[in-house]
This record gives sequence, C-alpha cells and structure tokens, in this order.
Amino acid sequence: MNKLLIVFVHIFLLSQNDGWKQIHNSREYSISGIANFNDGYLVVHDNKKKNQARVSYINRELKINKLIWPEPKLPYDLESAVKIPGKMNRYIFMGSKGICYEVTVDPKDFRIDVLHTFTLPGLKPKMNLEGLTIYPSGQGLIFIYGNRGSDSETSTLFTVFFNHKKKLFKDLNQFEYDLPIPKKHKRNFADLTLKEDGSIWTVATSDPGNNGPFTSAIYELGEINHAGTFIPIHPNLLKPIMVFSGQKVEAMVFHKGHLVLMTDNENFGSSFKLME
Repeated sequence: MNKLLIVFVHIFLLSQNDGWKQIHNSREYSISGIANFNDGYLVVHDNKKKNQARVSYINRELKINKLIWPEPKLPYDLESAVKIPGKMNRYIFMGSKGICYEVTVDPKDFRIDVLHTFTLPGLKPKMNLEGLTIYPSGQGLIFIYGNRGSDSETSTLFTVFFNHKKKLFKDLNQFEYDLPIPKKHKRNFADLTLKEDGSIWTVATSDPGNNGPFTSAIYELGEINHAGTFIPIHPNLLKPIMVFSGQKVEAMVFHKGHLVLMTDNENFGSSFKLME
C-alpha cells in the first residue's frame, strides 16, 4: 500500500471515528503538547529540522497557524506546553531532554518572548520526557513531569518544588509506573495534565511506527494535595478511563470541565477530540 493510499484510508477512518476531527494532515503539524490560550490553544510540535514549526496557535474552528520562534537557535523536540499558574500569558515549553523555555505569548500579535531557559532535575541520559504539568500548591509551584518509558523500561513520574523567583528546584520525588494498556510499543507518559480537583492524568500510547496502528489509553494516576504532596493510586487499581484505537494522543488539557485531546499521528498529522 503506497503512502498516498495509507493517508486516504486513515482520513476516511478518522471521519468514521466518532468525535475526532482532522486538524492537519502533515507530519510537521502533528501535536505533542497543548495549553489553553486566548479563545483557542497553544500547541507545540516535536520537530527537529531547520525551518519546521515549533509552536502554533489553533483557534476554536481548528485553524492552525505557525508562530515565529524569536531566537535563531530553534528548540529541539518540544513535547509539552503548560501555562504557569497565576501568570498572565506566561508558559513553559518543554523538550524531550528536559530543557524548558519560559516564555510570554502576546495575546494580540502572538509574539513569543523567551524569558528564561532551564533544565529539569533528576534526569538520566537516556530518559525521554513527553509530559509536564504545574500545580500551584500552598507552598509554591510543583512541577510534575514524566519519562515516557517503553516495553522494557518503566516510566518515572517526578514531582519537585520550583522557586520561581530564584529559579531553583528542591524536594524531588520519583514514582515508577508500568501501565497495563497498551501492552506493546508502549509509552506510559505521552502527556500529563491536571484536573481542577488536583488529580493527575496521563495518556499512555502504543507507537509502532510512523504509520501506526496507534492506540491511546487515558488514566488517572492519583492526586496532589494543597501541601504539594502527590498521593498515587495503588498500581493494582490503575485501569484506563478511556481507550482510543487509531489515535496517538500526545496532548491533553482540561478546559471548563472538558478534556481536550490532540494527537501526534505521525504521517497522518493531527486530530482533535473534545470529551464532554
């Protein structure tokens, strides 16, 4: 089956897949992270080559527009976007090796300004991060991030306090996970997000190659309390809340009680689903 036919079949199946809408059919505009912005979404792309998109804006009609990165050296393999709690129009974009870019994004002209760059603590050389979220605890910001893992490697969830003024981390904690579904070509943490009640959610994916077939399973991992302590659900009780075949969800965020999902479907581009 040639590539054009594969893409046609995928788009046809997507149109038959309840609730999923195509955003873009290009690999360059597959989506690896999402944050609420204006009346739409900021999204990041895990591109690695020169001139490829790194950050885009998607409006409520799902029209995608590439934004201009303000520095000559482009980020490498961006995997997560998260709004900094309590800060207007300020975000963190995270790369797969834990390099984070603290930025402002102008809501009128969408100009990006890089304020600060730093690297997350506790990482090993072979780790590959795909999820980051931030919780505003009573003692300060908590960064929550995860190594994606594989069939043979468990995934590590990190929680750490971040002193935003001094740009320092302290009190690093780690939790190991090996989620039951998917069983093959697995990545336990393809993205992380926080619900309003403090519960931490992940999406686990099966990613056998650029043409799939893909699977995504969404889990609740536990909750973080006001003091900043993560209380995990017992591993024996971890069951997927929902499972999607044919989609590799790598971006999710809660918005007004709804769960917004976007995909990195590799050669098939990106898609969108709103969970009511």
